[in-house]
Amino acid sequence: MEHFADRLLARMEATGSIVCVGLDPRPDWLPEELRSLPEASREFCAAVLDLARGRACAIKPQLAFFDDEPAAPEALARAARPDLLSVADAKRGDIGTTAEAYAARWLGARSPFDALTVNPFLGRDSLEPFVSVAEKEGRGVFVLVKTSNKGAADFQDLRLASGELVFEAVARLVSDLGKKLVGESGFSLVGAVVGATAPPDVVARLRELMPRAIFLMPGYGAQGGSERSIARALDGRGRGVLVPSSRALTFPWRAKDSEASAPADWRKRIIEELDRTNAVFRAERESSR
Repeated sequence: MEHFADRLLARMEATGSIVCVGLDPRPDWLPEELRSLPEASREFCAAVLDLARGRACAIKPQLAFFDDEPAAPEALARAARPDLLSVADAKRGDIGTTAEAYAARWLGARSPFDALTVNPFLGRDSLEPFVSVAEKEGRGVFVLVKTSNKGAADFQDLRLASGELVFEAVARLVSDLGKKLVGESGFSLVGAVVGATAPPDVVARLRELMPRAIFLMPGYGAQGGSERSIARALDGRGRGVLVPSSRALTFPWRAKDSEASAPADWRKRIIEELDRTNAVFRAERESSR
């Protein structure tokens, strides 16, 4: 399979979008017309997926929301092809044969996913099995480096004996693991999760440490992530960033009213939010060139 980063950047170029639609279906938020269906979450996500074709470059199913429909994320990943790449948001992390099993499950030849999020807490040897399978299969991994949640600073911002912060040390590891796995696009198949909630100067520092990593930047939308932070991660050609958004894109009617029910024109509302979000990031990309 073609190199993951090359495929992703090709989709970005084809769609003019760096948006990744997060699929986090919440049963009590679904449109009334779908709630009675036996696979309501899957039906809703399939509808969102179709609306995203040509308006986004990827989808990101959050596997925690599919425990009642475990086959749904893979079905959605298959249905997304060839218009959208898919990132399994699983945050897997372990060592030895367990890590190898996870890697085979989510990145192996039979997996429909193009990439997987992974947790580096157990160290280099917990990441190497995922990177090895990704290299063999032309897929990608996104390593948690500086996450978007408020509690990220509890560990990620601690200072090590070397003087650098934990997230900086993880960034160096990401860069080292991916330096020999760069595609024709100039980006590596080893990417990094960097929250759009991080201050712009922190994002700039992480881009300095990981010049060849694609940044998956959650936190835009409901968590208050900044366009300025996203802009600091873009290269001089407006590339290198994938922006996932879940609630803001798939349930936009709840943006101003957290208790609002889905309106009759919910599909139109999702399209409008996709178009608005794309317009914001196209402007940022143009200004970075």
